[in-house]
Amino acid sequence: MRTITPMPESGMEIYDIDSGMGGVFTVSVTRELARGMVEVRIWYGKRTETGWQSYGLFDGKTFQTSRDKLTNRRRSV
Repeated sequence: MRTITPMPESGMEIYDIDSGMGGVFTVSVTRELARGMVEVRIWYGKRTETGWQSYGLFDGKTFQTSRDKLTNRRRSV
């Protein structure tokens, strides 16, 4: 599934999660689910003067995962 969010909010809580392909994705929690599960949205792009520049393929995809797989909690700039 792909979400339509033009740009991550400044100060949004974001995390890293293993991509399963040898790297990590930056994600934000979009919804709390039962039993420690969450739905997350992948942020794959960069903030520019004119808005969000998506790098395509993974940006905006959502999926469900266990909250304990989220690492490197921080706030977006």
